[in-house]
Amino acid sequence: MKRIMTSRILLAAIAVAFLASAISAYQLLNPRRTWQSTPTYIVDNGGLAGVTNPTNKVINAITSNVAWNGAGAGTVINAQSGSMAGFQLGDGVPMLNFSDPTGQCSGNCLAATFTGFYRRQGRNVRITDADIVTNDTGHAWTSVGDGCSGEFYIEGVQVHEAGHGLGLGHTNVSGATMFPSVAACDNGPATTEADDEAGICDLYGCDGGGNGCNLGQKGDSCTVNGDCCSGKCRGPSGRKTCK
Repeated sequence: MKRIMTSRILLAAIAVAFLASAISAYQLLNPRRTWQSTPTYIVDNGGLAGVTNPTNKVINAITSNVAWNGAGAGTVINAQSGSMAGFQLGDGVPMLNFSDPTGQCSGNCLAATFTGFYRRQGRNVRITDADIVTNDTGHAWTSVGDGCSGEFYIEGVQVHEAGHGLGLGHTNVSGATMFPSVAACDNGPATTEADDEAGICDLYGCDGGGNGCNLGQKGDSCTVNGDCCSGKCRGPSGRKTCK
C-alpha cells in the first residue's frame, strides 16, 4: 500500500524582508522528495486585487525559462488556468490559489506551500501534492507592467513558492529565489540564480544539456528499466537499483 504522509501538514512560506532566517546554502525539503512526473499546477483564474491578468502572468512566471524550467533540469513544472472551486489539500491536484481558504498564511506571510503530502516508493520519496495559498488580504499585490508603490510582486513570490512545490527549502544566499524573504517592489525571485539551479539539479538531475529526468537516479530502488533515468535497472529481484 502506498502511504500518503499527511500526519503533519507542513508550510513553506515566503515572508516580508525583515523576517529572513539563516539556513546554509540551498536546502532540500526533509525528507528529500521529488515528483514522479512533471506536475501541472492549476493557477487561480479568479483574479487578484491590484494585478492585471494575474493568472497568465503567474503561469508565465513559474514556467519561464528564466525560472525553474531554465535551471538546467529541463521542464520540471507546467501550469494552466483553472477554478479554485475544488481546492482541497492532499487531493493530488496541485493548485496555486490567489487567496487562502486554509487561513494558515497570515501576518507577515506572503504566500505558503503545503509540503506535507508525499509517499515513499522504495528508496524514493515522491511528492503527491503541494498546494500554494496567497495572503491576499494582509498585503497589497502588483505585477510586472502594473507598476509598484509598496506592493509585492506576485510573479517573484509565486516562483519562490513553486520552488517549495518542487522540493526545495530555503537558502541563506541573498538574492536567490529561495531566500526566505523579499522586500516590496522586488521581483528578483522571479529569476532563479546559481544557488537555486544547483538545488533543482540536485533534485532532478542536470546533464549540462538541459535534459532533466524525474525518474530514478543512480542508486535509487527500481523494478524495471523504465523506472530509471538511465534506463538501466539492475540487481537481484527485490533489490534492484538504477545504474
